[in-house]
Amino acid sequence: MAKRSNGDNQSGGSSRAAKKRAKRRQQQELQQKKTPMNEEDSEIISDSPSSNKISKDSSGKRKKKIKFDLPLGDSDNEEAKRKVPEKKRKKKSKEKQEETGERNDGMELSAAAGGGSGFMSADYIIDEMLSQLNPYEILFPEKLLALEDANQDNVGNGGDPNPLELILSITAEKRARAVFNSILAPSGITADKFYQTYFEKKPFVISKSKNLAQEGDDDEDVADEEELKLHRSRFDGFLSKEKIKDSITNNLMMYGKDLNVTNYCKTIHGGGKARITLDQLPNMPDGGGVRGDEEPEYIAAETKDVFENFESGCTVRLLCPQKHNDEVHSLLSNMECEFGCMVGSNAYLTPGGSQNQGFAPHYDDIEALVLQLEGYKRWLVYPPFSKVATLPRESSKDFTEDDMKDVRPVIDIELGPGDVLYMPRGWIHQANTCRSKHHSLHLTVSSWQHWSWADYLEIIIPEALNAATVKATSLRSGLPRNFLSYMGTMHEQIDETSENMPEALRQLADNTNDDGEGEEKEIDHDEERRKKRILRLQEAFKNDAKKKIMRVCKEALSMVSTGCDQISKQFLSDRQPPAFTPEELKLMSESRVENGGKIWPNTMVRLAKPGIAHLVIEEDKAVLYHSADNSRVYHETPLSPLEFEIDDAPALEALLTTVEPHWICVQDLIHGDIEDKMEIAQSLFDEGILAMYQGELPDMSVETG
Repeated sequence: MAKRSNGDNQSGGSSRAAKKRAKRRQQQELQQKKTPMNEEDSEIISDSPSSNKISKDSSGKRKKKIKFDLPLGDSDNEEAKRKVPEKKRKKKSKEKQEETGERNDGMELSAAAGGGSGFMSADYIIDEMLSQLNPYEILFPEKLLALEDANQDNVGNGGDPNPLELILSITAEKRARAVFNSILAPSGITADKFYQTYFEKKPFVISKSKNLAQEGDDDEDVADEEELKLHRSRFDGFLSKEKIKDSITNNLMMYGKDLNVTNYCKTIHGGGKARITLDQLPNMPDGGGVRGDEEPEYIAAETKDVFENFESGCTVRLLCPQKHNDEVHSLLSNMECEFGCMVGSNAYLTPGGSQNQGFAPHYDDIEALVLQLEGYKRWLVYPPFSKVATLPRESSKDFTEDDMKDVRPVIDIELGPGDVLYMPRGWIHQANTCRSKHHSLHLTVSSWQHWSWADYLEIIIPEALNAATVKATSLRSGLPRNFLSYMGTMHEQIDETSENMPEALRQLADNTNDDGEGEEKEIDHDEERRKKRILRLQEAFKNDAKKKIMRVCKEALSMVSTGCDQISKQFLSDRQPPAFTPEELKLMSESRVENGGKIWPNTMVRLAKPGIAHLVIEEDKAVLYHSADNSRVYHETPLSPLEFEIDDAPALEALLTTVEPHWICVQDLIHGDIEDKMEIAQSLFDEGILAMYQGELPDMSVETG
């Protein structure tokens, strides 16, 4: 049945499954042991606009009231709905969606004469409730609910539903979208609107502090101050200066591998500013160079040394903050579900003061989403210098002060806690602190690195060429005899009327024409015949080359799906390990009382999380790749695929494409016999990528080894 594909360094399948079960037990025990957040982090925060009101209970603690701008559907609403023609209702709904950029699937709005009553779909109600939560609440509702239970503090009023409890029942894809919408929430636009208007096009700033400072009278200012507090704390819980200090103290972190200490300052040679990295350099292996799979001996970072440099004006950059931080890991894992590509992060801690800056002006090869977590930082953002620098595939060099002296920024803004800056690839930026009392900490969430059409074609075109060469004798035939005597740049005949003609050649042509002015030119018929012959040979070569290129392109078009399979393997290798929620881990537990983790014919199953596995066909085998064993560190753990017989593919496809909220019964899988169906599902469950549900007593009429 299933076996480990070549290159696996693990031992037998049974021992591997046992290790995975032990690992899952440890994860579940860890979830049970985790204590709720401390008191100062326990406030329920929200950025929802007018629909979100904050009140206090008898203990003085803030709690959230859920209020909808439009009432839920009831008998009065149904009466109003009948009074409004169907065509008019659809038109109003469409206009509302276009105005707000919201995706109100199935939503119907109505308004009777003189009234504002309306009817909302379940999806719209759910979206409204989720919009009242900040990203931390969406990712970790269990912690907050545990804290509420401990304090006997019920959120809501008058029987209103608790949005934290709603999070527990929504799908992983819905949760990922809710996280992204929550990050964007203060702007009033949705993820769909962001993709349509800003993604890969132009920068985007969410600066709630600035917007509130521009508002009106005293009464509004009082309300705004309360809302501003919520805004500034909406990223609390992910990362802090103290967490970074604890992480360096309690974990082995290496200069150049886990963190950098850097400063952008005047050089000792009296020149302009330059970026200086103060990392302790690694010890090189014998011979001074790194060969093959050798790795330099990195120097461990000491907390005292790192923060002495920090206090002197240096920036501390964590290269992989998710490595020792569950909150950041969960955020990145959910963003990978939302974006469908690898998502990474860096954290930047800069001391307060005037013009403290860690990095020179530059642009990146990533889509950058900057989340300001603590303190304040001034950002200058500039457009790409040229079309070539738009959506680049590689990051730039550091730009000098001379490079930037005549360039005006399109964004010059100070970001505060809770603020967000989005920058597409190729947009130049630099940032510095400007307040003496406030350090700055921001998290840059990066995506779409090496994830362009060009990267996809780099995979598919070479494979298409290889495949076409095997099939087409014409591609293997020899090049024309002596073709270099008429092909190449030096044989190209110059068109004197072309705008692209080099100026030197244009002047040469003009001088030649001037020299012959007023004289009867003698025509060299032999030279004319030679030129015509060369033109015919060049045209024939180009036509032949075009046919062969089209042959390869035709082959490439037939390989679009297999090219996607190849790039999916890259994604699964690059991405984070899935951040399973406690509810998801329960469905993956081998200690479930219903069946003890054993698959039966009537067991209901599905993929544990969307997108964590992909099936490809390789050399007449069905090979399943997944990211469940990945490390939080990029490429630290190689993929370890499972190999199946080709006739197992239909059953595997059904398992991998069944995601929440759906289930599929094992006996309904497409395969020859029930034993094979059970063994395939059991293999995926033991691998840690399948969830199970036993809704009825196990059917033990069939049992596998």
